[in-house]
Amino acid sequence: MEKFADILKARFGENEPILIEEIIATFPDISRQSIYKRINAAMEEGSLARYDRGIYYLPIETRIGKSIPSARKVARKRWLEAGDDTIGYISGFNLANEVGVSDQVPITLEVTTNKESMRVRDVKPFGGWRRITLRKPRRPITKRNVDALRFLDLITQESIQFYDEWEMAALKELARKAGRTMIYDCSTSYPARTARKLAECERYHVFAQ
Repeated sequence: MEKFADILKARFGENEPILIEEIIATFPDISRQSIYKRINAAMEEGSLARYDRGIYYLPIETRIGKSIPSARKVARKRWLEAGDDTIGYISGFNLANEVGVSDQVPITLEVTTNKESMRVRDVKPFGGWRRITLRKPRRPITKRNVDALRFLDLITQESIQFYDEWEMAALKELARKAGRTMIYDCSTSYPARTARKLAECERYHVFAQ
């Protein structure tokens, strides 16, 4: 009989975060109680480790001890991706840094995700972040609209008239990826100030002609 940890390794790989719901889905013919028993047994033998509540991984032995997944990998798995689907994005001040219109690296993490049902909620921080805030999206996030939503979040919170040429170039690149049509379609879910910011983007020729 194939070992529990070997089955997880074949499906998810080593040192990758695995959500408890993924483990349960991997063994549809086994009761939840039996799955937790197998998880505990695998943890006792060291083939499986717990990162946080509901998050596990298969550690790799290194020269400095057992490996641990990066915090960004865990955040991506929990809130940004579900298989091949995009379900969230980094937002807030982190978004400005990610896009390239700011070089400040915040010590807090803000995520907008389909997994969040409340408008805004803080969760237990991990991975060196002092605070983690989850937000419900203004409309469901998909692969097709995620860059448009990121663009709209960014211009809503930023004053683009103060951007230098490099920051403006980064904003234009995001607008190109998102697509003008998709941006304007998604903008109907945003407040009136976002419409004013879009008009400002037009004045600064943010959208490709």
